[in-house]
Amino acid sequence: MSDPAALLDLDPGAWPATAPAPQVLAELAAGLAADEPPAPSVAAPDAVPALVALLPAALDRHRRLDVPADVTRDTLADVGRKLRAYGATTDVGWLLGLLRADVLALGRLQFQRLAGAAGRAVHVPEQGPLDPVRVDTALRRAATELGPGPVTCTSWLLDPALPDGLPADSNIVRFAARFAVLPGEEAAGGEGGPTAGDHAVARFVFRQPLDRVLDPSAVLPTTRLEHLVAAHLRAGRHWTEPCGVLRQHPPDGPARCDRHVDG
Repeated sequence: MSDPAALLDLDPGAWPATAPAPQVLAELAAGLAADEPPAPSVAAPDAVPALVALLPAALDRHRRLDVPADVTRDTLADVGRKLRAYGATTDVGWLLGLLRADVLALGRLQFQRLAGAAGRAVHVPEQGPLDPVRVDTALRRAATELGPGPVTCTSWLLDPALPDGLPADSNIVRFAARFAVLPGEEAAGGEGGPTAGDHAVARFVFRQPLDRVLDPSAVLPTTRLEHLVAAHLRAGRHWTEPCGVLRQHPPDGPARCDRHVDG
């Protein structure tokens, strides 16, 4: 096996190669093997050594599930990418899901390996522009590797405020246009306290907690998207996380979404 830290794309020195705490290793090992693992109770700094130790078992699981080697490589590399983006606040349940092959990287997008009742959920990793050609390629490969069927996306990327504030030919607007937002999911965030979508968009766009994004002296937007997100939040408006179904694969029967929230 290659260097585990390299397979997980861990930055050298950022996560010291220490032995995992026995109780953490036991918890994550049980989660790796479980049919339906509970949410891990450990934080990312404690989990990383255990994830490194569990890599041989994770690779074996990927092989038993017939995951292609290049998909395994790209999937596991998201461990390091998430840790660089979110540090100690990284969702350990997501990291464990990568080792379990619950989520697979197929080019520009990530997909749930097993489809839910509403279809197969797609996720958008932090990998730069949503180039339409790369998105098309990822969707085609998902249909080939995982089987055809409805594809769903639950994300702030489908919030109707985005096409109102971005050019029609922007990659984000073109990505969102691929999905038919389901009835009852379209309403823009109204008054009240912060929503899950507010926290998600602050985390994804700025890599910052919401309270810092709301503070003009703490976060200075630079891109068009950053200006739109920050202005929306600082004006007291909210971001939603609508659910949509890929238009080229309408579901059989009444449409609904499994809540695999992205971003």
